[in-house]
Amino acid sequence: MIRKLSVLAMCAVFSASVQAQETKILFNSFIQPNHPFNTHMLRPWLEDVTKATGGRVKFEVPPTSIAAPQQQYDSTVKGVMDAAYMYHGFLTDRVKLSQVAQLPWGSTNPVSNSRALWETYEKFFIKANEYKDVHLLSLFVILPGPIFGMKEPILSIKDLKGTKIFGVPGVAARILELCGAAVVAVPSVRSYEVISAGTVDAFAGYSAMDAQAFHTLGYAKSIIDLPGALTASSFAMFINKTKWQSIPQQDRDVITKMAGANFAKYLAPYIDFEAKARMEAANNGVKIFKASDEFVADLKKIADPVEQGWLDDARKLGVDGKAALSFYREESKKAP
Repeated sequence: MIRKLSVLAMCAVFSASVQAQETKILFNSFIQPNHPFNTHMLRPWLEDVTKATGGRVKFEVPPTSIAAPQQQYDSTVKGVMDAAYMYHGFLTDRVKLSQVAQLPWGSTNPVSNSRALWETYEKFFIKANEYKDVHLLSLFVILPGPIFGMKEPILSIKDLKGTKIFGVPGVAARILELCGAAVVAVPSVRSYEVISAGTVDAFAGYSAMDAQAFHTLGYAKSIIDLPGALTASSFAMFINKTKWQSIPQQDRDVITKMAGANFAKYLAPYIDFEAKARMEAANNGVKIFKASDEFVADLKKIADPVEQGWLDDARKLGVDGKAALSFYREESKKAP
């Protein structure tokens, strides 16, 4: 009887030890649960991390966001959630250097762009310590966006002047403003409210896939593609510093290995989703245009101050902006 009790006690101690090694991470996603980024990119990565740690690290993703898109960083710092990701367009006051991925006329591949951004961060930006309040897990870039016309197609600067248009906050909105458009800039997850209400006559800054996911693609009558696009939205993925330190070192090592540049490969499904969204749009009568050389040249001239502004920010932070920008663009051209 005594031996049986001893065995039971040992089992209880072993069980408690195993439970003590488990880490649960509350990972917030501010977009709706059925968005392809959640279902086909983020969740598979979270599941793979759990598998790679032997089940010791587990994630809980709330069914609805527990903080607004603009509050992901601060909420993670305060411990409202353990981890999250945030659009760099809402971090312009804190983070200058990683905005490099959002400059216009770059590569359109989310996998190569994401890998290139992380490599550029490690080579040029890490010393600036712009993410000092959190532990940075990864940086990633999604598909760039065309210009969607809800009435007549936007085929020239003249067509943009005075036009009411939704623009993704950040680079897209700024360039559109420089073109003379009347820009409404709200988080992309709220773009449906603006577009469906007829507040604007066009929208720009996110992909056809995202337009489909946000239920705005059905309001477009035309899609105007720009080589390299106005911008490709980039994001930072991070975790609360205290939470990170609470994770056993062996599991931190696993997460680190699977994050960084390795997270980029999880963005590959974006490409197929984009192709399907465009096919559906075309089948529904949406006309797809390629911007003329004249339109692109005019846009590039108008957008020059945006790139120069980034170079100025980099200089102030002690970074060789021209070298970093060149490195990022060259790396992003490489095959995924």
